Amino acid sequence: MVATDLLTQSVINGLLLGGIYALAALGLSLVFGIMDIVNLAHGHMLMVGAYIAILVFAATGITPLVGMLLAMVLMFGLGVLLQKVLLKHVVDEGIEQPIIVLFGLALILQNLGRVLLGGDSRTADIGLPGSGIDIGIAYMSFPRTVTFVVSVLLIVLTWAFLQYTKTGQAIRATAQNRTAAKYMGINTDQIYVITLGIGTALAGAAGALLSMLFPIDPYVGWSYLLKTFAVVVLGGVGSVLGTLVGGLVLGVSENLGALYLGGGYRNIVSLLIFLGVLLVKPEGLFGSSGGGE
Repeated sequence: MVATDLLTQSVINGLLLGGIYALAALGLSLVFGIMDIVNLAHGHMLMVGAYIAILVFAATGITPLVGMLLAMVLMFGLGVLLQKVLLKHVVDEGIEQPIIVLFGLALILQNLGRVLLGGDSRTADIGLPGSGIDIGIAYMSFPRTVTFVVSVLLIVLTWAFLQYTKTGQAIRATAQNRTAAKYMGINTDQIYVITLGIGTALAGAAGALLSMLFPIDPYVGWSYLLKTFAVVVLGGVGSVLGTLVGGLVLGVSENLGALYLGGGYRNIVSLLIFLGVLLVKPEGLFGSSGGGE
């Protein structure tokens, strides 16, 4: 029997972690919902963002939150370059060709990480004084709390961008009907470039935040790809709210699974959620085709 205080602590930790999962999955959801591409390199883009933050911290001692901003800028550039150089040739050629290209990119990023940085795990210190906040029913560590707040802030900013800017509205229109968007004068090719840039930037931010909590190595991309898939399937493709809820549910489920079954079952929980939602409600809790709702 698990003590109530331990159960409460596990739920709180899961919610705080779920915010980062939601941020990580948001980029995957946007790219799939708008471009109809399954980005198999998404987890490895997250890994690259994590290493950027770790290297900035190692070189300067500055909090990896600053490294996160650099990671977002560099990863946005990577996404733009990827779309303009590679994916523009295969984006409308069915689902198979983009998958092959992105699977190859994932392997390239993984092996570059191993060759350039080695196979050892690394982390970054968030650099906050003290250890955490005692809220009575549970204990909230500073790193988890800060990374959760930053994750939710970035999710809200992304939602506001999609809802209230002309570019965001053009992105949503392209997601709903690309042909109609073209007739309305929207440059859908440019929208695809921006969308992939945003998706990779969000992956980079999530990776930087995760580097403050967990060890990062060149092989973590596959694990986080599975987690983000589970969140997207749970919340529904193209739904910002669904992605946030899906991330929180996955974070709590993983922590409870680790509490009751052992830490080795954490990733199995992600897989079971992924398969279960596909079987019961494949459109997800808040599935939509419009993006950003």
